[in-house]
This record gives sequence, C-alpha cells and structure tokens, in this order.
Amino acid sequence: MRAPGESPESSPEKFSFPLSPLARTIFEMVKNDRATVKELAEIIAAESLFSARLLKVVNLSAGLSHKLSTVAQAVNVFGMEHLKSLALGLALFQMESRPPKEKAPPAAGAITLRQLWEHSLGCAAMAARIATKVDQASPHLAFVAGFLHDVGRVLFYRYWQERFQEAMALAAAKKLPAAEAETLGLGINHLEFGALWARQVETPVSLQQAIRHHHEPFSMLPDDIDAETRRIISIVQLADMACESHAIGYGGDARECPGELWTQLHLRAEGWTDHLQTVKSEVEGSRAVFGFDGEDYAVPTARTEAAVATKSNPEPKNLALNLARRGQIIPFPDRRDNPDRVSGAAREAGTDAKKITILVVEDHGSLCEMLSICFMRFGYHVRTANDGKTALEILAKEEVHLVLLDLMLPRVDGFAVLKQMREIPGRRVPYVIVVSAGASEKDRNKVLELGADEYMPKPFHLSRLLERVQTVEKFLL
Repeated sequence: MRAPGESPESSPEKFSFPLSPLARTIFEMVKNDRATVKELAEIIAAESLFSARLLKVVNLSAGLSHKLSTVAQAVNVFGMEHLKSLALGLALFQMESRPPKEKAPPAAGAITLRQLWEHSLGCAAMAARIATKVDQASPHLAFVAGFLHDVGRVLFYRYWQERFQEAMALAAAKKLPAAEAETLGLGINHLEFGALWARQVETPVSLQQAIRHHHEPFSMLPDDIDAETRRIISIVQLADMACESHAIGYGGDARECPGELWTQLHLRAEGWTDHLQTVKSEVEGSRAVFGFDGEDYAVPTARTEAAVATKSNPEPKNLALNLARRGQIIPFPDRRDNPDRVSGAAREAGTDAKKITILVVEDHGSLCEMLSICFMRFGYHVRTANDGKTALEILAKEEVHLVLLDLMLPRVDGFAVLKQMREIPGRRVPYVIVVSAGASEKDRNKVLELGADEYMPKPFHLSRLLERVQTVEKFLL
C-alpha cells in the first residue's frame, strides 16, 4: 500500500492511519479506563455538526426503544467501545459542512464518496433490521459492523483514489472480483486493509473480524471466531448483498446471496423487500444532513445481472453458467511425456534453484501490469505482451516456462498464438494457461486441442491463479 510520499513498495503494515483532532481525542479518551460516558459525550457534543450527524446515523438503527436525542443517550445504548468505533468510522468520511459535489462516475466500476457513504449507512440499517429477527444477535452491534464493513474502501478512496478507481474499473472491464482487483492494483484488498485500520484504532475484536471476513462463506470462517461474531458476520454479509442488489449506495460488489446465509440465520428470503425500500428511502432522505443533496448520478454499469434478478427473471442471461465457472479450471490430458516439454534433466542440472519465467499476454494494460507486479512480488521473472504478435516475438527470442494467455488479442489472437508457438524452431513449448472470459465450450475445447494445458475462465481469483502457477512450477523446474 502506498501512502502519499511513500514508494509503491512500502508495506501496508507500516502505514500509520492519521486521525483528525476530534477522532484522536475520542480515541485517547476511550483508552483511558477512568473515562466516563459524560466526558465522551461532552467531547463529541462540542463539535455540533459532527454530533448532529452521529445522532442521525445512530437513529437509523433498529431495536431502539425511543429516538436518541443526545450523545450521552447514544453512548449508553451502544456502549463506549462501539460508539467510539462508529464515531471514528464517521470521521473517516471527512465531511466538512458540505462535501464537494461529485460528478457522475467517469467509468464503469468507479465509486464516488456518496455511493460509499450511502452503502455504509444502508448496510448498517439493514444489518440492524436483520439482527432483530435473529436469536442472540445484537442489532446495535450489527449496525456498527455494517457501517464499518467497507471501511477499507473508504480509506482507499481517501489516500489512493486514483489507483483504487483504476482497480474498480479493471474489475468491471475484466469481470474480476473487486477484492482481487484491489490486491492487484494496491497490493492489499479492502477486507485486509479495513481490518488493519480497525486493529490500529483498537475497535473490539468482533468488529475487526466482521470487517475482515464479511465476504467469506460461513463454512470457511476461521475456527477461532465465536458463535456471536459468526452471526454478526453472516448478518453483515447478507445486508451488504441486499443493499448492493437494491442500489442502496454502491460498495463495488454485486453478488448473489447464497441460500446458506438465510439458512444459517434461520430466516426466509421472502418478505424483505419492504424493509429494503424503507432503508433506501431513509438513506436517500438523509442526504441533505450529510451534504450529499446534489444531482443524482447513474447507478454504475458494473452491476452484474445477478444484482437485478427478480422472480419474473430468476436467471438472467448467462448468470448460472458464469457462477458455475467461477474459480474452476478445466482439466487437460496429461502430456508430460511430450519431448518438447522441459525434461527431468533440467532439474538434475540444478535449475530448480531458480524461479520460472512467466509471459503475461493480456491486452488490458492495467490488468497486464498488475499481474506482472503480483508475480514479481513472488519472485518470478515476468515478461509482458499486449498483443499476440509481440508475444510470439518474445517466445522466439527468450526462454519462457509458462504463458498466461488471453484469447481476445489485437494483431494476432490467442488461438493463432497457440498454433504458431509450436512452430517456433529451437524452442521448447512453454506451459500454457489460457485465462479468458466469454469463451464458448467449443472455443475451450479448441484451445486445448491447439496445445494449451489449462483453461481458467474470468472472473478468476488471484489466489487460485497463484496456486496453479506454484503447482506448475514444481513440474517445470
């Protein structure tokens, strides 16, 4: 992660999150064991605009017996630690008396501050409503966790906005999971970075875990997470997906809600439309209070078809097929006996002490650059080509062990690259993983017939691609 003035290689672990004067005062006071509710309330109340906005936020939480009219009441209801966390999260948006008006997002996938704000607020309100229907779940804890779930993206927007928007545009253009595009573009995703912030400002562990794991399936949550926190994570995940699908702000993700979430929470998927409409109206009705009462902008075109599925259109075009392919790898016939492959003699000669050379062939400049940076971080030698002709020229001149090949390329497409690379005299045929979107079953069979070893469809998970490369590396060297 890169902070202003730091080099791109700076470690995110070394980044120190700056706090505003008010946030710093709140943080230091709550650390003091002798601090009282009255003292905390007086500090917040002294900033009239901030305290008014904080009260507006907390009053959107479900489960309140009455409207909260003072900060002291809010502290008593939410608790000092949770209200502190909520206040520090609110301060991150850096809304002065009126935030600057924003124009429409310049590209598919781009995110504005207002969209982040409305999504955070909507997710908080929806999480609290869901929690009221779940046994042994605190609506107020769910509210705070929902509000903070995408805090990593708020930080990206504040400090690395250009790189963040580039990552979001890349995710939209290449159908990558947004968190994977963030890792490629910024070196860390919003889940990890948000949890890092939460740890540094000493939020309760349950909030740290909710921020870090709110995209993970329930069955894959770490064993050390207690039952209450697991419920909160599931509630936040459900609220996040529901808000995305109903265009309550925009957080950068549009995913179908898995049935296991409803089952795990002992809820039914039906009957929540009215709740979502109410939350949407409440969030949009609060725009003026937070200075976001300018002209509307269009909903980002990056929303997937899954986000707008209805009972009358339960399976948008290609949705089921795309979801089934995600993260899968089509197997190929074992061709290790091919004499053109790198032989075991290469390993005996001592080449296992070096890393393989990877050629990334991708016409999307940002994705090509990001993949190359990622693989270089893992010690690989990387060459890049943004068209098929350049790729063939590199293969003719240099030793390449593995090729990551897109199919839709300018000048010479991926099919022709596969065919012609086998005709290059005096060169071993590299291991080829085709990484492409939208290919038909016929095309996938064709690339295997032309000599590709694997086909990985987009969107793909970066961790899965790295896993495949590391496995292949053991065979090649």
